[in-house]
Amino acid sequence: MQVRLLRLPQGIQSIRFRLSLTYALTVFAAGSVLIGGLYFWQVKQLDDLTLSAQNFSVKDRRTGDEYELQVLTQSELQRATLQAFENDAYRVAITNLRQASLFGLAILFVVAFGVGWLLAGWALRPVNRMASVAREISGSDLSRRIGLVGPEDELKFLADTFDAMLDRVQGAFENQRRFVQDASHELRNPLAAARSHLELVLADSGATAAEFRSSAEIAHRSTERMGNLVEDLLSQARSGVPQLESSLLDLSEVVTEVVEEFGGAARQNKISLSADVADEPIVVVGDRMALLRATSNLVSNAVRLSESNTSVVVRTLQVGEQAYISVIDQGPGLSSEDQQRVFERFWRGEHDGSGTGLGLSIVKQIAERHAGSVSVESALGIGSTFVLKLPTSQT
Repeated sequence: MQVRLLRLPQGIQSIRFRLSLTYALTVFAAGSVLIGGLYFWQVKQLDDLTLSAQNFSVKDRRTGDEYELQVLTQSELQRATLQAFENDAYRVAITNLRQASLFGLAILFVVAFGVGWLLAGWALRPVNRMASVAREISGSDLSRRIGLVGPEDELKFLADTFDAMLDRVQGAFENQRRFVQDASHELRNPLAAARSHLELVLADSGATAAEFRSSAEIAHRSTERMGNLVEDLLSQARSGVPQLESSLLDLSEVVTEVVEEFGGAARQNKISLSADVADEPIVVVGDRMALLRATSNLVSNAVRLSESNTSVVVRTLQVGEQAYISVIDQGPGLSSEDQQRVFERFWRGEHDGSGTGLGLSIVKQIAERHAGSVSVESALGIGSTFVLKLPTSQT
């Protein structure tokens, strides 16, 4: 036999109803005690008056135990009659009091419940606001806040705690969104480099085995970079901060590897891409994969935005304790206003129709994490020079 529980209406289950009922019952109980005490006190007063009226009787016991003969004077008779009238009036008053008290208690309960309902609604208004804000929050918009004003009570403390929690959730959400954006952007460069080399060698019916092998080696390096990049991004997602693996490395080798990777894309766009590296090694302490990504972003932008039959030169230079990687192109160039914003996240120039606006901001982040900087010099219609500046190794 299945037992079905009685489901109460939604309004009766609410906290507001329960608070109102509790308030009404409390007032009703207090009123019942007060009115009941007054009622019984009045009844006792009536009993005392009845006993005092009996004192007016004069008993004559001359005839023995058969009957009593009461002899009253005219004055005593009048007083007894008046006393009996007062007692009857008291009894009627007590009866009316009892009925009026019951009716009054019923009205008191209803009024107390109504007042409790209003007070509970006023007290629970911040909770309703919190619920309303929570319903308006969506997965793509976490900007809503309660912003409760008023006294520093428990409800305001709860609202402030809820707002602080939303701040943390929004920060985590922004980090995750940035992680996805950076991952998609950073994986695009080595993928595009590998694909361009493979497309070129496959489209050339006369390609030699050495050319196939060279393209395969470049594609292998690109896929290896993608694998390392995925590991870096996963590590960043777990810790919230990009992890650097510092080691001694030669910037000339970094530049040479990047130029080889983008050689296929440059040939497809009919652009001359070359590396002008220093004769002596330029040794810095840094994360090889991160510096490869930074240089790749600079070269990728230069190759993608330059017009056909132009050149892109990637140069390394050391001056004192500073190392430089310069990417020089003959692209559309940047205005002085755009040069101030070019490293902002999601900024895109008018000629950068297919870009995401992330590459140069990532270059800036990598440079700053290596205690360096990135800058640009450009002129409209002439081209741009992006310079990545890093401190050299002191060993």
